[in-house]
Amino acid sequence: MATQYETAGLLPSGVLQPYGQNILKYGIGQLGTPIDVGKLTPQVAGQTAFQQQAAQGIADLGGLGQVQRDASGQVTGFTGGTGVASYQPYLDDISQQQLLDPAQGYQAFMSPYQQQIIDTTLADFDRQAQIGKQDVSQSAYTAGAFGGSRQGVAEAEYQSNSDRNRAALLAGLYGQGYNQALTQQQQQLSNLQGMATFVPGLQQQNIAAFDALGQQDQLLEQSKLNALAQANQSAYQLPLDRITDVANIYGTVSGAMPGSPTQKFTPNPLLTGIGGFANMYTTLGGSAMTRGAKFDSQTGEKLA
Repeated sequence: MATQYETAGLLPSGVLQPYGQNILKYGIGQLGTPIDVGKLTPQVAGQTAFQQQAAQGIADLGGLGQVQRDASGQVTGFTGGTGVASYQPYLDDISQQQLLDPAQGYQAFMSPYQQQIIDTTLADFDRQAQIGKQDVSQSAYTAGAFGGSRQGVAEAEYQSNSDRNRAALLAGLYGQGYNQALTQQQQQLSNLQGMATFVPGLQQQNIAAFDALGQQDQLLEQSKLNALAQANQSAYQLPLDRITDVANIYGTVSGAMPGSPTQKFTPNPLLTGIGGFANMYTTLGGSAMTRGAKFDSQTGEKLA
């Protein structure tokens, strides 16, 4: 296919032709240079140590065991898992202490001095009741009814009231102890339920903090990888850009300079005529100076 210059009947000036050849040579050489595609391809930053620790913390919360990863950092499984979540021990305590059983759970919270308190209180009540019974007898004696039926009725009524009061006092002591134990049972249940939420909550806060730090490190590492890939791409493209720039300059300069002809100039008719005359003169046996001489048919110049 004819070039621009050949179409116009011109080639670039001989002064510039070596530079054009060099540009072509450098371009072909650049195209033949091996390319390390891996250096030009953007890379992805893997999980940082903080992110891996956060992932392990989540696995611990669920009782999954130790996180296992492949060479690329992808999670492939877990080992040593017990299936026991971090809140499970508190649920076990609730079950073992029978805190959800109102008939049994309170017993562990009964005061160890409950029976002593009851015995002491009843002993004092009995003593006061005996004193009161003596007052009934004294009143009957003063009224002249000592030993009579009225005294017997009065003492029986007094004893009946005393027994009811004693039973009510005992029931009150038992009820007070039970209510106190039941309150402590509910408090213990609430404490364990709170711990089952509180402890994982603290662990999740640590996990979130680790993950946040890990994301910052990952973004920094990703920025480094992106910058490195861009630098490698620029290093690859720079020689091509320089060749393009030089080629553009070469094209501009060569287009502004006179070119060299791609074919011989058109013969001068005058010189052609002179050449023909000279040949004819030779044929006719010209002078000794010209006899035997030969001339160029195109230019009329004498040939050696």
